Amino acid sequence: MSSYSEYAEFILYSPDLESKLTPPDSHLTDSLAPQKLDPPSIPTRHSSIAMTDEKSKIPRLEHLNDPRNVGLSLHHFANHELMAIELFAWALLKFPDAPAGVRRGFLKSLQEEQSHFRLYQMRMEELGIGFGDRPLNRLFWKQISKMETLEKFSAVLSISFEGANLDFSQVYKQAFAFHGDEKSATIMETVFEDEVRHVKRGLAVFKKTKPNDMNEWEYFQSLLEFPFTPRRAKGYFYIPETRRRVGFSEPFIESLGKYEDQYTGRVHLSSLEKVGIDIGK
Repeated sequence: MSSYSEYAEFILYSPDLESKLTPPDSHLTDSLAPQKLDPPSIPTRHSSIAMTDEKSKIPRLEHLNDPRNVGLSLHHFANHELMAIELFAWALLKFPDAPAGVRRGFLKSLQEEQSHFRLYQMRMEELGIGFGDRPLNRLFWKQISKMETLEKFSAVLSISFEGANLDFSQVYKQAFAFHGDEKSATIMETVFEDEVRHVKRGLAVFKKTKPNDMNEWEYFQSLLEFPFTPRRAKGYFYIPETRRRVGFSEPFIESLGKYEDQYTGRVHLSSLEKVGIDIGK
């Protein structure tokens, strides 16, 4: 493999997990193919890591005193990491004309997602959970039809899914620490710091394409296709300070915090209280 495109195809069409976790060679070039490549609507995967519509619930925060539940929670996050790895490869094929810096960002984010997966996998296995022991949902890949342009890809994957993980990584860091699991808490902090950079990369694309006659919040909403809503861009506990670190405007941060829809629930708020997280902030 000598180019970004060849590496992206390797990630998407290799069925085994180890191939998908193979980091890019430092000497890859970004010479464009003579014609645009048509990325698959679903990645190739071995049956042992196949995606399914079967649901697998993540354990409640107050139950993370049980090491097995910690492992199952990390399995949930590892599934998201693998989908993100594949989707950044998909973006490299889908958007060959994106600015060089954006494409370098895709490749860097892909590599960091591989690192996150390895951290989760190592800790899961210490806790007796193997990747694929629980159903692997296709949540991210279900949104492919809503990511047909570079700006929509940034709005859905970076600002929404990765943005929500700014909240989740901080909540689970605190929850693991509350139960005395500093090793898992440290992993979540590592993921959080990388996620800040990933969302910044998406925000840079977003800002560059935003029309002058629209504010950030209006433009963000215009890029999302129902039933995908801004609710996907935050966790069940919203932490505005994380968005300030990324560089979102205060009006955007406030609008996202206030956003509710019919799918918004308060299921986990009692769990947050039980692990010492102040939901009144």
